[in-house]
Amino acid sequence: MVLTINIGSYGQNDLTLKDYVFVTHISSDVINKLEQGGRAFNLDLEVSKSQYIVINSKDKRSLKSVLDSIQLFLNKNKGEIVALLIKGEFDKTQIENYIDFQYSGNVFFQTEQEDPKVEQLKQEGKRLIIVFDECVAESSINRIRSERKFSNWFTKDALDRLVEFRSLATSKSALYDDVLEFWKTTGKSPNFILADYVEFEEVKHVADSLNNLRRFRGIVEYNDEFLNEVYWKNAPQTITTAKFSFPLTTREQILSPYKNGYRISPAEVIHHKGQPDSPRLFTAYNVAIEDELKYDFSFDDKVVNKQDPDWNRIITKDVSFIKDNERGDVLYLSQEDSFVDYFKSNTLNFETPISISVWLKPDKIPQFMGILGFGTAFSVKLRKGSPDFTMATIKDHVVEYPLERGVWQHLVVVYNPRASIDFYINGQKIGDIQTSEINPSNQSLVIGNNIWGEQFFGAIDDLKVWDRGLSPAEVEQLYGTKIASKAFNWYLFFAVFLGGTAIGMVLFFRKGITLNKTRKKRQPQDTYYPRKITTERKRKNSLYLFGGFQLVTASENTPTFSPLQKQLVSYLILSVLEDDQGVNSNKLTETFWPGVSKEKAKENRSGNMRKLRKVLSEIEDLQIVFKEKKWLLSVKNDFVVDVFEYIRLKSSLEEGVSEGRISLNELEDFLDFIKKGNVLPGIQTEWVDYFKAKLSSEIEHLLAAIYKEQGAKIPKEICIKMAKTILLFDSLNENALQILISEWVAMGKHGLAKHAYTSFSKNYELLYREPYRVEYQDLVDF
Repeated sequence: MVLTINIGSYGQNDLTLKDYVFVTHISSDVINKLEQGGRAFNLDLEVSKSQYIVINSKDKRSLKSVLDSIQLFLNKNKGEIVALLIKGEFDKTQIENYIDFQYSGNVFFQTEQEDPKVEQLKQEGKRLIIVFDECVAESSINRIRSERKFSNWFTKDALDRLVEFRSLATSKSALYDDVLEFWKTTGKSPNFILADYVEFEEVKHVADSLNNLRRFRGIVEYNDEFLNEVYWKNAPQTITTAKFSFPLTTREQILSPYKNGYRISPAEVIHHKGQPDSPRLFTAYNVAIEDELKYDFSFDDKVVNKQDPDWNRIITKDVSFIKDNERGDVLYLSQEDSFVDYFKSNTLNFETPISISVWLKPDKIPQFMGILGFGTAFSVKLRKGSPDFTMATIKDHVVEYPLERGVWQHLVVVYNPRASIDFYINGQKIGDIQTSEINPSNQSLVIGNNIWGEQFFGAIDDLKVWDRGLSPAEVEQLYGTKIASKAFNWYLFFAVFLGGTAIGMVLFFRKGITLNKTRKKRQPQDTYYPRKITTERKRKNSLYLFGGFQLVTASENTPTFSPLQKQLVSYLILSVLEDDQGVNSNKLTETFWPGVSKEKAKENRSGNMRKLRKVLSEIEDLQIVFKEKKWLLSVKNDFVVDVFEYIRLKSSLEEGVSEGRISLNELEDFLDFIKKGNVLPGIQTEWVDYFKAKLSSEIEHLLAAIYKEQGAKIPKEICIKMAKTILLFDSLNENALQILISEWVAMGKHGLAKHAYTSFSKNYELLYREPYRVEYQDLVDF
């Protein structure tokens, strides 16, 4: 989903003070450096004989003489601004009053909370900027390259501070490259550049180039608070604060933020040079622990993946189940060459984080013991008892923390592609290691062994694998459930049994007395209705585009698509939104092979469609047909394509609105299909963006129309879900806010209504840099 920003809030390259780059010098030789291009100066002050002295100047100049020199320069150069970075032992209020008096109020004192536009300051005549040391965070490119931990990248929290960048570069080109790398890696544009080994005039050229660069700005928030340490797909070395910007060095830029344990919406955005530079708002939400959980084995006397309980082709060899005093039924391996093979190709996305959680009770600690693995992609094992995440033929990632023999321990491993592998024992992080590239594999999950035949000896329980990263809080939550409900306590059983029997007898005898009274009370409520489940969320044969491309089949060998094949299939599906007869060859060629000769384009199209048809031939009930000069993806029998279901449900709901009726079952199914967000968040092309925008508009208009025409007949819980869905696709949709507040208030939940308004208002102000002018009571009384 792409946010629509008010173009009036920011013009192109409309810089704020926290965007602006100053050439900086540690000197009080102000006049010469100003003439050479210097626009910021580091001053270390002390109070001496009732005046302020610059102690880092050779002649111990007074602050007044420095201010006079700057005033003289600014009087001659009306379009310039100058900054002073001040530190030292002094009373801050007194020095502010002193400088303010010297400049007759035409000075701006920088604070962490304020970020005025540079042109606005110039128009107001405030062309001297005073920045105290507490408002500055220092860093350098060498610091970023050598420090893997984000918390060590800056001397202070850089969220709302200006950045002083110190460089050891010896040429203009090297300095420019270092600054761009720093900016792209941290999401922070340096504000003060100190480069002692580059000619001052050349540093000015670098600063001017940076100030003329277009930029992409954004803000990430969670529960009305800023969310720091945000990661970015396709840029694994990049970690940013909640407020960030990136240089727009290409025609357009596609960005996808993520943070383990959260879902960030929108999942991706596109910014190009034709757009204004207003910041885009990203909102983070908690995810359920079950979100993207692909494998879930509790080993209750059998091997069953709770996420795919109908899969019955699992291979087990020489494994058994024992009843453990602490954890109840657990998997036990005691022989060489024993294992569990899930015997179904995995569909993990190795380009995004993967998490593994497992309880272990080793019987012995040999050199190596395999816990689980996915072919040559990776294996989680123990190396002399210490956790080891191994990529075949590439690297062992070992944290020296030997597990104990004969004791249950909880191990979690989180793989962050091209970034780090994090290890946790019993809810606490024990270390992280910079990761190597992984070789993706679709091989099935093997438990208790691996491709090297490294046998695990002991008990395994509650094995889970996620196709996402877990947060530290989620890891702690998993460990917090260590008192497994499986574990059977006979004393507790008898206590509950006897107590339950007594209570049951009392209720039995009371039931005859109160039965008629109870029946009278159970009248249908306006928020209750029986729902017939018409959408089966875990289908055996289905293809999903909402929330990401995902193919689910009943076969153990799910075919693998190339990136182009994924796009071709997706395009054929989404094209039905505009023409249910399919798409012609010319349109297909223009979309995927533009600028290619007619003959070459036909060759490319024919070859790729032939390969795609071959891949699809492995999938029952799904094929590509060419009929009446149009290409179409055909489905048969029970095969489900979520976009086709979306079209069907949308059409039925629209018909219902026109006829003055509503099917609650269809409405909830519709909301379920789109609850993961827009289609194909991992694919960035012009045609995908078009369909995303089309879907966003359709969904917003349909739900708004349903509420307008049938809102009084719809349970309030569903109305709230509708409003939240609209806000998922447009976080500043005022109509959705109105619905949300109206329904919360009608249910007597004024606190939730007020919270929704407060959150919306804060997001609005963060995005547009102006307050939301509609009062809460106006929405309540509407």
